[in-house]
Amino acid sequence: MIVAIDGTAASGKSTMAHQVAEVSGFVFMDSGVMYRAVAFGFLKYHIESTERGAAAYLPKMNLRVNCIQSRTKVYVDEEDVSSRLHTSRITEMSSRIAMLKGVREFLLEVQHEIGDRFDEDPGVVAVGRDIGTVVFPDAEWKFFVTASPEVRARRRLAELSQTGIETSFQEVCDAIIERDRQDSQRVIAPLKKASDAIVINTDDLTPDEQAAVVLEYILER
Repeated sequence: MIVAIDGTAASGKSTMAHQVAEVSGFVFMDSGVMYRAVAFGFLKYHIESTERGAAAYLPKMNLRVNCIQSRTKVYVDEEDVSSRLHTSRITEMSSRIAMLKGVREFLLEVQHEIGDRFDEDPGVVAVGRDIGTVVFPDAEWKFFVTASPEVRARRRLAELSQTGIETSFQEVCDAIIERDRQDSQRVIAPLKKASDAIVINTDDLTPDEQAAVVLEYILER
C-alpha cells in the first residue's frame, strides 16, 4: 500500500507522515529531502541551476536514498548529509532545481524504485508536493495537507530556532508565501491537490491529532 501525503510548506505533512509510518510500520519516503540532497550536490560542485547544469552533473551524481521506518536518509558521495540540508542556501537552491525537468525526472526514477520495492511489504508513506499527482497517481490513499501562512510560519520559526538559526517571523512568513507561489506556478509538476485527495487543515490540530486522521482512514482499509 502507498499512502501519498502532499501539501504546502510547513503545513505539518512531514511530521504527520513520520508518525503514520511509525505506527503503521510502513517505510517513510520524504521527497523533499531528496531534492535538498540534489541541491547540496549542486552547491558542493558549483553546478548552475539550469537544465544544462543538471544534464552535466546528474549522470555522475552519487546519490543514495535509504528509506526506513519514520526516516529517510540521503547520502551524497557516500556521506550522510541528512542533517545538513535545512540551511537557507539549501532551501533556496532546492526551490530552483525543483523547477528543472532533468532533476524531476532523475528523482522520479529514484522514487518509483522505492515504491516498487516497498509497496507490498511493508508499504510506503510518501510525502512531498506532487506525490499523489505525479509520483504515485495510483496510490491507495491520497491526502493534501494545508494550514494558514501564519501558523506555518510559527512552526517553521520554532524548527529553525532549535537548530540555532535566527530569523524573524515576517521573514519566514514571506518566504513561505513565496514558496507557495513558486510551487503552485511552476510548469513542471506544480503543487496542487489530486482530485481524489482528502484535504486536512492542520491549523487547530496537534501532531498526534493530524496523524490520527490519516491512520483512521488507513485502518479502515
